[in-house]
Amino acid sequence: MYLMIEYIPFRGGKRPFSTAVRAGNNLYVSGQVGIDRETGAYPPTIEGQTKQAIINLKTVLEEQGYALSHVVKMVVILTRKEDIAAFNKIYAQYFVTNLPARTLMVVSGLVGEAIMELDAIAVKE
Repeated sequence: MYLMIEYIPFRGGKRPFSTAVRAGNNLYVSGQVGIDRETGAYPPTIEGQTKQAIINLKTVLEEQGYALSHVVKMVVILTRKEDIAAFNKIYAQYFVTNLPARTLMVVSGLVGEAIMELDAIAVKE
């Protein structure tokens, strides 16, 4: 059986990665940070960046015919352990049922002014 693979290029400049890769019914979405794609600004709080990163993820998913409800695996990266509760509060507003499997890690830094990043695997039947 042949598996169709499609690479969705990064928009907004040349980068050495794809925004997403579709492999059959699976969509692998590259890391999304809390940057406002229109203004280039990062909200100053974990709540603001979490909302914006989820909006960015949702946009990528919808452009490819997927929805947040199709997400089966999420990787979350935070730069501050003390932000976990605030992150979870916002995250839980978007992921209410059929909760994705999730990995959460805390690292010393991310690109730009990002204090969090998430990536996802979505699957459609």
